[in-house]
Amino acid sequence: MPDGDSPVRVSPDFLLLLLADGRLPTGAHTQSAGVEPAFRAGMALEQVPDYLTVRLRTVTEVEAATAVVVRHRWLAGPPAGRPAVCAEVDTAWRARTLSDALREASDLLGRSYARLTGSLWDLQLPPGVQMCRAVVLGATAAAAGLSAADTARLVGFDDVQTVVAAALKIRPFDPSLGVRWAASAGAEVDELVARVHHLREVDDIPARSAPLIEHWGQAHRSTERRLYRA
Repeated sequence: MPDGDSPVRVSPDFLLLLLADGRLPTGAHTQSAGVEPAFRAGMALEQVPDYLTVRLRTVTEVEAATAVVVRHRWLAGPPAGRPAVCAEVDTAWRARTLSDALREASDLLGRSYARLTGSLWDLQLPPGVQMCRAVVLGATAAAAGLSAADTARLVGFDDVQTVVAAALKIRPFDPSLGVRWAASAGAEVDELVARVHHLREVDDIPARSAPLIEHWGQAHRSTERRLYRA
């Protein structure tokens, strides 16, 4: 906040760009969206676009749907019910995310996002409630005036740029190729948005998983030499 106590006024459109910036101090720079353990398991660099597609159709779709549902229920119900909403949706996301390593990584990102949003404006997140990244993003989207479609698009784009940025750091290559991969993933992100933007209830959240991604995440946690937490 400029004076230490005044909330920042940010338009929803500008905020969407701001939150999609991979340089945010949210802890995202400590995560590779699973691409580091994927490389360790033998994935080739040229398979990164396929890896993006798999994520956007599975684990990222679950996360986007979770954020959309939180956004809707945050806005639809009374403020007093928000802790219960966050807890219920967070529990549903955990039931769909079998890897405790990935759950821990998401919790870390959730806490980082909560600190970030608290530095921008007075977003009253329920105290004492465990919240994964998707739940915090959903509450942030509601408070910031983002649409359901933009909320899902933010989750999808953030996942894409995290994978590409991590791949570039781990296996250096022509950065323009990374931009091409990200641009090519745009159609998949749009399809993800179409699948989840209308969801409203916890039971609407899909239960899609990527067993190899979860397995690699578990193995990565015990790797001694690594650049990213997950």
